[in-house]
Amino acid sequence: MGLVAGGLVVAVGGVLFMAETDDGESDDFSADTSGPFFNPSQRDWGEGMCESMASLKALQTDSVKKADTFAGSPASVASAYLTSASSALEDISRKFAAVDSLTRIPETERLRASYLREIDRVRPEVRQLSDADGLAGLSTREKTGRAERVTSLVAGIKEPNPSWDQLTQEDRWFETAGNSPGCVKVRQAERAKSGPSEPPEPVPPLPPAADGASLDGACEVRVMKPEADIKVGGLTLEVTRDGSKVTVVHSYPSGGAVRVNLSEEGARGTFGRGGDATGTVTVELKGVNRNGAVLRINSSLPPG
Repeated sequence: MGLVAGGLVVAVGGVLFMAETDDGESDDFSADTSGPFFNPSQRDWGEGMCESMASLKALQTDSVKKADTFAGSPASVASAYLTSASSALEDISRKFAAVDSLTRIPETERLRASYLREIDRVRPEVRQLSDADGLAGLSTREKTGRAERVTSLVAGIKEPNPSWDQLTQEDRWFETAGNSPGCVKVRQAERAKSGPSEPPEPVPPLPPAADGASLDGACEVRVMKPEADIKVGGLTLEVTRDGSKVTVVHSYPSGGAVRVNLSEEGARGTFGRGGDATGTVTVELKGVNRNGAVLRINSSLPPG
């Protein structure tokens, strides 16, 4: 069987195999999500991230709520928000910085570093706008303007891509870290603050990926990441998931590309090598939900 890269799970002989990572290394932090054991590094990293993300979310939620309250209020309201927001953002930055990096799992550091970059992007301006000496002598309107600017900056802190939610849905290691005791407590506290809510809409399960003998013949693959490459018969198919739509692209070495959008079950696209080469590859969407997609692949190309 050819290697399937980019987060694909291939069913062969009734057993699911996860494709090897680009660096060929496996992590040392794997854990069984069905049991109570959490690797200490995995648990501490997950809990540190959950607490840091919760603090950032709380500040953003509070800023959005207060954005419309400054106009017509005393200057002290805007001043108090500016002081508290700047202090909270500095504390959140320290929390993310204190989370230990796990170098054997690059995505952990990319996620943490992405949050820090976004926070540090706005932190200097927030600090300047909230400086007590700079606020002295300003009119109520000027202080209100500064407070409104800070609420915009805080609300504009972007979530990394892939996000924590995406990683916990697509990677078992992150799923386990997200179920550590500290993360569970954070979610419980958030639910208690927000009060009762409508239950989430159920996600339809993906169909199983049927056994396939080779990616050079007939096979079904499960795509769990937003982007992945499938190599079959010498062709590389670039697969992108966006909600319930799957896009498959094949680029020719000489230039040009074929792009097919698969937006419903049963939709299919056919690809070839081009030139005088014979044989084709047909990709059919067997099932899709927000967590992944299953593709049925049929190839008449010679192994390549």
